[in-house]
Amino acid sequence: MANQDPPLPGTDQAIDPLDTSGGFTLHRELQLAEMFTEREVNLIEQLQALCRDGEGGPCEDIRLALSRGFGGLGAIATALAAYPSLQDRAELGGIVRSGETLMRHLLESGDHGLEWALPTKALLSRTFGIAKVNFWTSLKLALTPENEGAAEPRPTPLQTAVREAIEEAVYTRLAEELYASFVTSKSMDPEVKLRAITQLIQLWEGRVGFATYRFCPVLRSAWAARCRAPRVFGTMMGITEIASLLFQDCDALFVEWFIGRESDSNEVQAFEEFVFDLPFESLERVRQSMREERRDAIGPDEVAQLLGMPKGGMRTLIEDPKALYSSFRTRRVKAKYRTSMRAPGPKRTAESYVLEGLLMAPSSEEERV
Repeated sequence: MANQDPPLPGTDQAIDPLDTSGGFTLHRELQLAEMFTEREVNLIEQLQALCRDGEGGPCEDIRLALSRGFGGLGAIATALAAYPSLQDRAELGGIVRSGETLMRHLLESGDHGLEWALPTKALLSRTFGIAKVNFWTSLKLALTPENEGAAEPRPTPLQTAVREAIEEAVYTRLAEELYASFVTSKSMDPEVKLRAITQLIQLWEGRVGFATYRFCPVLRSAWAARCRAPRVFGTMMGITEIASLLFQDCDALFVEWFIGRESDSNEVQAFEEFVFDLPFESLERVRQSMREERRDAIGPDEVAQLLGMPKGGMRTLIEDPKALYSSFRTRRVKAKYRTSMRAPGPKRTAESYVLEGLLMAPSSEEERV
């Protein structure tokens, strides 16, 4: 009989790969701290208390969402724990794998080969992050019973906390996507790539406890402000929009990074795409129209009409953090297209420019990344 593999983390049961009984017991009991951050654990305990103290209303839906979420997230967390650290050194089939070989493999993979370069633990980590977004979204729905025709009530503290948990999960995925874009970029400085890989590996290793309010607070602040700040077009000169971001508690470092640069620079153009949530080409079309009509200001409805959008199609707020994630990916794709076609406009996203600066900053600033 071949030697059995070691037991799964947190269990006393070893898996015999040559066992012919037809099944294996893989799941184990998990503590909340093994699936959620400290803030999330506190929120879940509040939801549990609500269900214990109340009957009817949203309680049954909350119980169902918690039950399914614990089961699904627990299964992924168990799978994550079953794989060794990405930094561990191991040999299989004569091939040595370690943290150093992983970094080299990621650097060589390129944009289209990244998926195949990722170790299973990294893939599970990404899956866990998306599953957590879905988990908190289900709780948001459970806490917000449908009431068509009624004015939207002011959110309760619990509803606000769940919304913030969704944001945190989405922002973590955004941070992961941004770091990965650095790794696969052909033009990025090698030192920046190495630092981005280090951040990525830390995220994959500690996905359960990763929180952007600790690991990249400057970008998290900007993303949160973009979700809450009204999209005011006005003169299209950017002053009102910058002020609106600052008034929404955006970290001043994010805005200050773009101030003082040439107005037609790639960085400022990328910042305008971020603020207005419109591609450079659309913004140029709006400005051209304003010049031709000798207009000093323009409103959202007029912008929508000019760009061929339905009435009301120009959102005043992004609101949903998942829409912000989609906006980032859209801006990134367009930037890559401009680079390949040598077309005018920003060649990267605003977040990319700022993060590069933060990664290359002195150690006192690196802690803010």
